[in-house]
Amino acid sequence: MHGEGSTQDWDAYPPGSYPPPAQGQPAYGPPPGYGPPGYGPPPGYGAMPPYGPGFAASLQWPYGPARPGAATAAAVLGHVTGGLTALVMLGILVSVLDGDDDPSTLLMLLGIPCAVAIVAGAAALLGRRTAELLFRAALASVAVLVLVLVVGLATLDGDARVGMLATVVLALPLPVLTAVFARRPQVRGWVAAG
Repeated sequence: MHGEGSTQDWDAYPPGSYPPPAQGQPAYGPPPGYGPPGYGPPPGYGAMPPYGPGFAASLQWPYGPARPGAATAAAVLGHVTGGLTALVMLGILVSVLDGDDDPSTLLMLLGIPCAVAIVAGAAALLGRRTAELLFRAALASVAVLVLVLVVGLATLDGDARVGMLATVVLALPLPVLTAVFARRPQVRGWVAAG
């Protein structure tokens, strides 16, 4: 030992008390003021700044001013469900005008007011007016599809029965999901707080 910190004895010095390096030698180790971890608590951040006067008003809803993801999902599903229902209803309407008059096809025309109500309900939810319209319209759409399925299974046969069953099975998940998301507690709470 020559009074210089060597690689073997640098741990013997407490933080900040390293011997000065010899002339021309670089200083190694942590910078002054920083020791190995575990030498006391980290410095605090100080007091929080005060919030502006509009901050409390924006937190009327328990989860902040932002729209919950479930409400966005319900509204998007509502627009998609209503749009696809309107598109399918256009095809059903053409089919009925061409002479297809079986009861299940005629019952599918009840999807037209359902599509209008679902799109209106999705718009009302985005405007934070109500989630109930979207929920009830989606339930009505599910009821129409179940009614069409029951009547179609009772009156159709062969390929027409399989086609009706496939149509209902493919159409059913969208209004069911729309109703589920529109009925979530976060969505109802967000609308009620608005």
